Amino acid sequence: MLRARAETSGGLGRRRSRADFVLALFLLVGILGGCELRLRGTTIAEMDRAEAVWQANPVADYHMVTEVRRPDEVREYEVMVRGGEVVSATMKLYDMRNKVWWNTLELNERQAFPFTVPGMFDTVRGALRSSGRTVIRVEMGEDPPFPIRIELGPVWDRGQMVRGTESEVRVRLFERLVSD
Repeated sequence: MLRARAETSGGLGRRRSRADFVLALFLLVGILGGCELRLRGTTIAEMDRAEAVWQANPVADYHMVTEVRRPDEVREYEVMVRGGEVVSATMKLYDMRNKVWWNTLELNERQAFPFTVPGMFDTVRGALRSSGRTVIRVEMGEDPPFPIRIELGPVWDRGQMVRGTESEVRVRLFERLVSD
């Protein structure tokens, strides 16, 4: 009798551990799948609507650090905005071979614009209009919404994908600044 219980209990234990494994796998797929759902294709109309929400309640003073990754380089842009205007901006280029950041370069307002919130919206719209990219996906931040991650797939040219043209633009830091 004890032996029968041990076998039954062992079988139940195996079923329970399989059920736990299946549940854990289901949760993991859901979590990982949910991450990818945030990064999705978009349209110009969606960007226009999101920017209208931003413009209705903009953050006028902020500090933003954005990383641009391409297959052969990484750049970091740091922008300070006050009253909706760029007051300072820099760019650093990462030397992938020597694993060091190069000297910081000052940017003018025109050069810095793509790395402001309105510039991020323009980047997505420009890519959608005329980049010839095979994939354009966006993850939006909230309150008010703006693109915090843009994935630009390879360019399609003359019926072929051009390798090395893919890039990712990711906001690494966005902080509201207290007005002086």
